[in-house]
Amino acid sequence: MSAYGARWLSEPYGPGGGGAAEGALRNLDATELDPLTLLVRESVQNSWDARTGDGPVDYRVELRTLGPSEAPVWRDLLSEGVPRADHLRLRSSLARPVLRILTVTDTGTRGLGGPTRADVAKPGESDFVSFVRKIGSSSDTNGRGGTYGFGKAVFHLVSASHTVLVHTRCRVGDRLETRLIGWAVHESYTTDVSGGAKTYTGRHYWGRPTDGYIEPLVGNEADEVAHRLGLRPFPDGGTGTTVAVIDPILGERGDDEAMRWISEAMVWNLWPKMLPEGGNAPMRFSVLHEGRAVPVPRPSETPHLRPFVWAYDDMSQLIEHKSMRRDLGRLGMRKFLAPAGPMPAAAREVGLGDRLHHTCLMRPVDLVVKYLEGPPFYEEQGGYAAVFRADPAMDRVFAATEPATHDDWLVDKLQNAEDHRLAKHALRKISDAMKEASGPASAVNQAGDGVSLAGMSQLLAGLMVGTAGEGAAAVFPTSGGATGGSGHVGGTGGAGGPGTTSVGHPGRTRGKQRVVYLGDPVHDVLDGQAVIVQRFTLPDPGAQTVHGRPSVALGDGQGSEGEPPLGASTPIVLGWRSDSGAITEGRALSTEGGDGVIWSLVVRPAPDTVTELVVLADPGQVSV
Repeated sequence: MSAYGARWLSEPYGPGGGGAAEGALRNLDATELDPLTLLVRESVQNSWDARTGDGPVDYRVELRTLGPSEAPVWRDLLSEGVPRADHLRLRSSLARPVLRILTVTDTGTRGLGGPTRADVAKPGESDFVSFVRKIGSSSDTNGRGGTYGFGKAVFHLVSASHTVLVHTRCRVGDRLETRLIGWAVHESYTTDVSGGAKTYTGRHYWGRPTDGYIEPLVGNEADEVAHRLGLRPFPDGGTGTTVAVIDPILGERGDDEAMRWISEAMVWNLWPKMLPEGGNAPMRFSVLHEGRAVPVPRPSETPHLRPFVWAYDDMSQLIEHKSMRRDLGRLGMRKFLAPAGPMPAAAREVGLGDRLHHTCLMRPVDLVVKYLEGPPFYEEQGGYAAVFRADPAMDRVFAATEPATHDDWLVDKLQNAEDHRLAKHALRKISDAMKEASGPASAVNQAGDGVSLAGMSQLLAGLMVGTAGEGAAAVFPTSGGATGGSGHVGGTGGAGGPGTTSVGHPGRTRGKQRVVYLGDPVHDVLDGQAVIVQRFTLPDPGAQTVHGRPSVALGDGQGSEGEPPLGASTPIVLGWRSDSGAITEGRALSTEGGDGVIWSLVVRPAPDTVTELVVLADPGQVSV
């Protein structure tokens, strides 16, 4: 017998029947989401629903290999009474030479409190029973993300043995109580026992046997066993829950890749909970691999996600059903120049393709349901992103449209005619807004200049390669290896055809410092406006003053204009961005060279022109 008499017991069917364990897993089969993504989505909903309201919820996912002093403890504690291999695969997991666990932890939550028996009811206190004992039970969805009890089965889905340990600390009356219980699901089965055959649900529990079923270890026993297993203790005076997935399935990914995927899945599925950035967000997320932190991207610094963040901050359009006098939700919409680079894999998984023309759907709990695709933007270099948040009064309606995995709104499943009409109308209004956004229209950037999006896309074809300018020696580390010169990539109205480049070699003028360009300029969006960004370094040591000299190329080999026509727009230097992300405003930058810092010249281009970029570096720091 293991410590404190803990052992496994398999759950038999009672006289009144019950649900088979495999039903919980099969309810997750309909989704195309990766199991690790599903784990993040479902577990965060559980964590958010269990928040105490006293502060932010801390949510952590950690993968670690059990050390030589820990693995034998797990094998010893979990081997007592373990079911046969054809009834549960835990034996083979425990026999692995290397045993790993994936833990999902939340704090700032109330833990799994309430009665530990499913046949005991205590109004308002059913967290333990709802999570551990019951399958498929619904709950009051007001202000909560979860509507089904099936989503929790994802913890078992990502375990090779379908086995987890649940470690929680909750409040019982005026005291804190720690609880620890093992829980596994597989397939229902029938076996011969004395007196005849007996059928089992396929659910198995590990803990203290009591009257033919399993109770969790509690109090000091639970704390001591959790410590022996190496599970992290909860903060002093704090409550929360850890679910330890035994022998996690990571697919064909390596461990590093799997944890990066979890990190990316967090940002694409949970980003509204990360806002506002800077410490005041309702949830804080972390990912650890063998004790090392895996960075979780910031939504505002994720190029393809950034437009949705802008739309989220601007949900000013009311979606309503006027004849029924019902507010359905609010919509924010932003148009933009398409971010450079490929779409991340985690974004593709949630329904985003090569271009952005989608609406992020969410209920009032601010958890992403799905990215609804609309018609593509009429210009290939442009796009739009929208966010729709359902009105609190409509939460019940939209919650009822969601499958067990909460990743869609299946409006036609609504039986109530009025609810169906309202939900259908909301989606139609969202579709109409996307259709309108996809067509030609003018946009106003935050500097106040009216710029047609068609003109922007023409401009993008005319982005300039960095040029040495008069007197500077520029080094291009990209193909061709030019060590100075000037050139441009022609666009509509510019010299040369799209994609052509010419580079001269004027050499280096005395007194000028070197500027090393890092690739060609790229388009980006800064604070809602289209910009051109040229990255560079200053290899020569010492104090230097760097100047940005953008100009408009005249085309047909005529160079660039010295003085723009009266009233014409001109490209403007907005500032200089260091590799830390900090922006220094002004046409000139005083800095030190030779330190390896990567700088970016940030320029707002003139519409419908070809912009030429020049970076000059003078020795010494001079007044500018």
